[in-house]
Amino acid sequence: MSVQQNFFGRTAILELLKKRVLDLKEGYRQNVALFGNRYIGKTAILRQFLANLDEEIPVVYIDVENKDFRSFLDQFVGSLLCNYSRSRKLPLYEDVALLLESVQESIPHTVSVIRKIYKDYHAKKLSTSFHGLLALPEIFTNETGRVCVLVLDEFHRLEEATVPNAFAHLGKKIMTQKKCLYVVTSSHPQQAQKVLLEKLSLLFGNFEMIPVDPLDPQTSRQFIEETLQGIIIKEPLRDFLVDFTGGYPLYLHLICNELVSLSVLHGQDEVFIPVLARAVENTIFNRWGLISRHFELMVQELAAGKGNQIIPALLMSLANDKHKADDLCAELGFRKNQVTGKINRLKEEGVIFKNGNFYYFRDKLLKYWIKYIFQPRLKDMGGDPQQRRERFHQEFQSCVENFNVTSAKNLPLRIMELLYCFDNEAFDLNGRKYKLPVFREIVPWKISNEQGQSLNVIKALTNEDVWLIAVKGENVSEAEVSALLEESRKNAPKPQRHLIISLKTLDENTRLKALQERCWIWNEDEINILLTLFNKPYISR
Repeated sequence: MSVQQNFFGRTAILELLKKRVLDLKEGYRQNVALFGNRYIGKTAILRQFLANLDEEIPVVYIDVENKDFRSFLDQFVGSLLCNYSRSRKLPLYEDVALLLESVQESIPHTVSVIRKIYKDYHAKKLSTSFHGLLALPEIFTNETGRVCVLVLDEFHRLEEATVPNAFAHLGKKIMTQKKCLYVVTSSHPQQAQKVLLEKLSLLFGNFEMIPVDPLDPQTSRQFIEETLQGIIIKEPLRDFLVDFTGGYPLYLHLICNELVSLSVLHGQDEVFIPVLARAVENTIFNRWGLISRHFELMVQELAAGKGNQIIPALLMSLANDKHKADDLCAELGFRKNQVTGKINRLKEEGVIFKNGNFYYFRDKLLKYWIKYIFQPRLKDMGGDPQQRRERFHQEFQSCVENFNVTSAKNLPLRIMELLYCFDNEAFDLNGRKYKLPVFREIVPWKISNEQGQSLNVIKALTNEDVWLIAVKGENVSEAEVSALLEESRKNAPKPQRHLIISLKTLDENTRLKALQERCWIWNEDEINILLTLFNKPYISR
């Protein structure tokens, strides 16, 4: 299967990367950093980008994770020479020595420098060898007159793979290498951003930081339809699968592939709950299922080493909706400093995230696996495997049914249920902080604008204040904002907070009017952040 067939969506990021390459050719360079959870698809984006890159642009691609210095050195040099040889229609070799002989006449100065780098390496002059390697892109571009692209996948591990102070040396070289575009990725956003801001914040080499998020619900649905290769999956079950996987391309891909195999095996042209349950069993419940194995190896790695034995218990408490540090300490019976240290480790590894005082999983499927598969497995006292499998199927069936019941509710009702979850906590929603009070009463009703069109409104009362909340799946108009404010003036006491909830982004005039009237505006992104925090299914259009 080709790279193109394996890939789906991510158009905006690919267009940005393509633009950065075109800018580089014109003499302007803007380096790029891609951040996102494990299994979110960063490497797939890189491969798709590189597969469609102009063949005349040599590429150095290095997966830094789990590399030692020699592996890093060989991959750096081999990648550069192979891509150059391919563009010049020269023979391709897997052996670096043969590559050097092949390109000797074309780029003699670059070859000379590479031989010196290897000589220093064999003499155990690792820092000198590393410095020479970092200078290589500039030497190559000066000799060939070409621009090049240097990709460091999981770049935050550079010092583990090479030499101490590697980032300081890299920063100096980035400033001088104007013909080399750097693209870096990391599955550890906090750690990577610290490196970029503290060690690679450069006058001429700053990185544009691009988050790589899960596929949005609409793209996830399209992904499922395409991957199922004509096998029917009706809307409720398809939407459940979107929410169940959280839009992670890897999870969607593996479960859909299993659905295709099972449908062929049983001669079915439509996916029903029993087939989906079996696909989830094969990939997630079975110990050697691909997704289950991913998660198990991750937990084993996190729990390895002195003092990390509490991490599985900590993950299980988090999966059981213990969101705050004090609750986790009470649940686990450990001191706060013991627990917060491990929480910080999980945050650094990109396994859990913090919003306000809440710690939570962004990866819905990981949370599901820990709660319903990993936890029962650890607590199993040698029971019947068939009974465990039957319990899993019952729980999964219940999970689907609960999703269907929730999804069938209209938008205002779902928003009211969400409002009842608020508990005087402050949360960050797309860069803005909101204090969300405890509501003692929440009342729905409708208001009408001057054209007679009705708008769903929720009146939410705290002990001190009143909130007036407009709720609409489609765009809210200026006239509807005016109707909301007019309704507010009729109320006594006058509402202290006006909130507009629209699943679609408001047009600019309506947004400006709402902001001028000090209204809060929440779109689909903000609502789904809150739904994830409070363990509820996404709302999607």
